[in-house]
Amino acid sequence: MPVSKSQQFAALADHFAARRDAILQAWRTTDRADPDQTSGRSLTLGQFLDHIPEMLDAFELRLRSRPGGVDARAAEVNKKDEGVKHGLHRWQQGYRLQELIKECGHLQSCLYDELGRLAEKNSEIEPATLAEAQRQIMALVNDTISESAGQYERMQQAEAAGHVGDLRGALASVSQIERHRSTLFHQAVHDLKNDVVGVNLAATLLDNPAMAESDRRESASFLKQALQGLNTMLEELMELARLQAG
Repeated sequence: MPVSKSQQFAALADHFAARRDAILQAWRTTDRADPDQTSGRSLTLGQFLDHIPEMLDAFELRLRSRPGGVDARAAEVNKKDEGVKHGLHRWQQGYRLQELIKECGHLQSCLYDELGRLAEKNSEIEPATLAEAQRQIMALVNDTISESAGQYERMQQAEAAGHVGDLRGALASVSQIERHRSTLFHQAVHDLKNDVVGVNLAATLLDNPAMAESDRRESASFLKQALQGLNTMLEELMELARLQAG
């Protein structure tokens, strides 16, 4: 008695479910053997597999479901959701986008190899059924790459926005520092001007021969203090100039 299409797809789904662990192990081995795949080598098995088992659940459900049916549509939505989560996980683990794409290619090869072995052992599965299974594998991998890469793009945009915010904050801080320095300069110049006026006044008074000796001593003391103040002020201005120069 001929095997129906639904029975053939059910047999395919059962086979992939039964061989799940072997497929995932082959995927991990293949990925680790790739010299370009470095980020995943430090992950545990659970971290490496991440959301791929859930995506394979959706793949197997699509094989069992009538095309366009409720179950098939639900499986498609679930597959895309898991793809987004997988992309987020790989971003958090420090994967480069190229590594993410290559690991998806390794998974596709392992699924194709498993389908080929099944086709050799089960002659009841028609070529058209195998072709549809291949198409579903391709759709699985394409969706994983698309949704994961989309999540990468969103994370990169968020990171870039964070950098822009940090830069704006840094620029605001620099502007505040510059305003503070400018205020210090103005204050220093104002104080320096007052001290210069005081020195000139004291010097003028000392030139007066009619000045009493007590007043002369007081003016001389004031002149000495003013000169010390000028010296201190000049040192502060030089320090501010150095800070201004960077």
